[in-house]
Amino acid sequence: MPPGVILVVFWLVLIALGLTVLMVYGLRQFNRWLNAPDEPTLPPPEKWGAECVVLRFAEEFVETLPKGEVPEWQRHKYTEVGDGKLVLNEKLAETMLLSALAEFWQQGLVSFRIEPKEPDPFDPNSLDKVIWVRMVQTLPLTPLGRSFNVGFKSAIKPIWLLREKRNEAALEDMIEFALREIRRCLGWRRAKRNNAENLVRYVQDCSSVQNIPREAVEATKSTIDSFHSQSSELANAVKATIGYTLMALRRLEPDQDGLGL
Repeated sequence: MPPGVILVVFWLVLIALGLTVLMVYGLRQFNRWLNAPDEPTLPPPEKWGAECVVLRFAEEFVETLPKGEVPEWQRHKYTEVGDGKLVLNEKLAETMLLSALAEFWQQGLVSFRIEPKEPDPFDPNSLDKVIWVRMVQTLPLTPLGRSFNVGFKSAIKPIWLLREKRNEAALEDMIEFALREIRRCLGWRRAKRNNAENLVRYVQDCSSVQNIPREAVEATKSTIDSFHSQSSELANAVKATIGYTLMALRRLEPDQDGLGL
């Protein structure tokens, strides 16, 4: 048999063996992932947190507008906070997320790490930093504490053939998965395509029966101010990441104004 034919046969056998090994390994990994036990379902929120304070006393944290100044066809973007005042859902959601993260950071339950990155040249709003979150212990079952627990676990899970399990999550991923959990909790009948509106509605549902004292306003403001004063770079990066994540998710939502809804 000519040497060239022997060489071709050798490489064909080698490639066949390599593909067989890869297929066996892949099937084992897939079977392991398929049969992995489900995460236990967390109980519903049982206490109020900083996000509940921000929502209950929204006029203390977010700019409000008289209801009469907002055209009726744009009011789906706002939440009424009493006395004929409206707040923009996006700003309210950003402030609730920031206040909750600042509260958990102050309590030593989460830590953050800033890592520089190259901005996406095709996205003018792309950030030049990644915020990595490490959860020191399980967060208390406030509305966003519960959602962040679920979001963090989802964000650090291994992805088959793409990445191993991590011990820290990108803040963008954790927020996105937390908002998915909020949508799931609301159910398809009540959930909207807009994530900010879903967050507001979810926190309203969870905190409607809670007795939140007025004194909590100053405590929450102090928590946010402390977060900024102790690490202004980190606080600004976290705030920018929250805003970018909500904006990126909004790009996937239908434009109700454009559709005439």
